[in-house]
Formats: sequence, C-alpha cells, structure tokens
Amino acid sequence: MQALDLTGLKVLIAKALNVDESLVRDSYSKTLNDKAAYLTLHLLTSTQKGREYKFIEGEKEVITSTREAVVSVNAFGKNANFIIEKLNTLFYSSECLKELKILGLGLVTISPIRNLSQIVGGGVEERASIDLTLSYINRVEVSQNEIKKAEIKTADFGIKVNK
Repeated sequence: MQALDLTGLKVLIAKALNVDESLVRDSYSKTLNDKAAYLTLHLLTSTQKGREYKFIEGEKEVITSTREAVVSVNAFGKNANFIIEKLNTLFYSSECLKELKILGLGLVTISPIRNLSQIVGGGVEERASIDLTLSYINRVEVSQNEIKKAEIKTADFGIKVNK
C-alpha cells in the first residue's frame, strides 16, 4: 500500500452494516441527506512507527515506513449511537479483520464511543463517533542514479573560485 486510502474502508463499513455505500462518505462530502442516517470518515493523524531502508543493485532505494493512522468514524441521524455501537462490535469479527487485512490494514484499537448529540451548536440530529487506530505500511522506491556532473552556480561577489 502506498498511502492510506479510505475508499476500501468505506466499502467495508457499508458491507458490515449492510447499508448502501452512498451512506458512508468522506467527511468533506457536500452531499447530505437528512432523511437517512449516514456515516463519515476522516483521517485525523498518521504517525510513523518505524522505517527500513534497502538498496537494490545500487540504483534503487526502497524506503518502507510502518505507520499508524487514526480515522474518525462519525454517525449522523436516527440511531447514530446504536449504529456506532454495532460497528464497534463488528470490527472485531473475523470477517471484518480478514477484510482489513486484504486492504493492507491492521486494527490496533478502537476508542470509546462518544455520544455527540448534545454538543452545543452541533444541530439537533443524533450523532456518535469512534476513532479507529489502524496500522499500515507505506513503501516508496527512489532512484539512486549516480551523480556524474553537478553544476554549481555562485553569485559574483568578486570572489575568485579555482577551477
């Protein structure tokens, strides 16, 4: 996996809850439907936990970074707290853990459930939230071509450079 992509996670959550994929969206989605409960996902943090460097035939460097990401999952609408409670339990099922592994993700931990329905200024709909801590690997290949010639330009300050 090159970077954390929430698309697969959104599909997994929709499948686990047995709801239409359109009801699980990015947190920046402008599509709202107040008639049906929906969920949003938002990447909060991504922290490097370890790294490894390998050189292949002197021309390529492979940098592998083990990372942990915290993804906020928020439910809005009728039964939001129940939906988050159900999702919390489903994430520990063997089916969800297997699907996460297929996506290149590992479930590290799930935060306590937060009932956000009474937050001032947040509106009148039911809201609940959990944070998923997921582990994943980011791998980058970089060319290490030998530098044969480098041009160095200097400003003319009256300093002579031996050539």
